[in-house]
Amino acid sequence: MKLTDYTDYSLRVMLYLALRGEELATIQEISDAYGISKNHLMKVVQRLGELGWVDTIRGRNGGLRLAPDSLTLSVGEVVRHTENDFALVACFGGEQVERRTCVIEPHCRLKHALWAARAAFLAELDGYTIGELAQPTAELSGLLGLAPVTIVPTPAKKLAARRPSSEH
Repeated sequence: MKLTDYTDYSLRVMLYLALRGEELATIQEISDAYGISKNHLMKVVQRLGELGWVDTIRGRNGGLRLAPDSLTLSVGEVVRHTENDFALVACFGGEQVERRTCVIEPHCRLKHALWAARAAFLAELDGYTIGELAQPTAELSGLLGLAPVTIVPTPAKKLAARRPSSEH
């Protein structure tokens, strides 16, 4: 599978903001850090704000930050909301692809295999959260030219860390 630049940039924005913690960031800073178009990022940030995943603060001292629960978002959920077309082949018929008929479609197993592959791809992405991808913070922050911040783990992770190990 190949993801669009829009989805790639959405994930990059969320990762950048996760590394910033509560500190506000600007679209220009994100653009400079990744070396990608500010114009593209403006569209991405607008959508992430509409989804409630990024808080946008207007005004002279405004900026962006990750919404409070966004660290727990799965990568799969972000991909599902930012990809506009999961039609791997024309017979899937997505919103962006004209659905074409195929003479073997009534008995074709390829379509089912591709559906299963797509489901497995998204299921794998569901196993990772934005907060988990923001690790190791020091190294990632350094690569983006940021001072590292501490990301507070989710309550589930805190509980898992407190459980005694059954292995001795």
